[in-house]
Formats: sequence, structure tokens, C-alpha cells
Amino acid sequence: MSKKEKETTVSAEETEKQTAEGAAINEEAETSCPQKENPLQAELAQANDKFLRLYADFENFKKRSRTEKEAAYANAKSDTVLALLPALDNMERALAAAGEEDTPLKKGVDMVLNQFASCFEQLGVSSYGAVGDAFDPNLHEAVMHSEEEGVEPNTVTMVLQKGYKLGDKIIRHALVQVAN
Repeated sequence: MSKKEKETTVSAEETEKQTAEGAAINEEAETSCPQKENPLQAELAQANDKFLRLYADFENFKKRSRTEKEAAYANAKSDTVLALLPALDNMERALAAAGEEDTPLKKGVDMVLNQFASCFEQLGVSSYGAVGDAFDPNLHEAVMHSEEEGVEPNTVTMVLQKGYKLGDKIIRHALVQVAN
């Protein structure tokens, strides 16, 4: 063998050796990469979990804020109506005291009462409590009892003060007299 052939053979052997060493190094790297990726993947999963929890908390906060805002609005509306009810009651008493005559004062009070009714209707406030209604302790407050013949028990016989509600929420219970 010539020197050149020996170099070629040696270099082929060396190349095979280097290739084998490279493959071994690559195998080591491949087996070590998952070990390196595991902490990274775990950190990524932890960050992703943290993000999802934070996102869920934020969505819950938005929903809670929206419901609290709606509740605050409804409470403010019912508090405002409750503050206006004594004035409305006094206007109704003034109209009742005016009697049967058609005076300008009576017409004016009637117009103001109609405006109250219109405003309350727009706000969703309704009045209840009329003579002949069945007594409901959730809606009425019985302040007197009467013994009347021809009237069924637990029937409203007189309304002392109307009740008002906003949707399903009671603003003020009706004060009534109930038959025994």
C-alpha cells in the first residue's frame, strides 16, 4: 500500500470514527434535550396555568362588577322612589280632601298625581293594595282587623296606605285593614 492509500484508508477510518462519535454525541444530546425541555415545559405549563387562572379571575371580576353595578342602580332607584312616596301620599290626601268640587287647585293636584303615575310607570314602579284583595303577608301589613259580615276572612277591607314595588322588589308594604 502506498502512503496515499494508507492516508485515504486512515481518513476513511477516522471519518467513520468521527461519525460514530458524532452519532453518540447526538444521541446524548437527544436524550439530554428532553431533560432540558422538561423544566422548560414544566415552567411553560405553570405559566400557562397561572395565565388561565388570572384570566378566569378577571372574567369573574367583570361579571361581579356588572352585577354589583346593576344592583346599585336598582337600589338607588328604589331609594329615590321611597323618598318620593311621602310627597305622593300627601298629594293623594290633598286630592281626597278637596271633595267633589272642580276647583283649579284640585285640577292642579290631579295633574301632579298623573305626572307621578307617569314617572313611576316609566321607572317600572307599580302600586298595589286595593279593597277586596286577598291578604298576603309578603305584600301587605295588617294594622287593623275588622269583623264584617259578608266578607271572606283574610280579605282587605280598607287600604290605609298603598304599597309600591319595583319589578319584584317591594319598596313599601301596603298598610291595610283585614277581615277576620
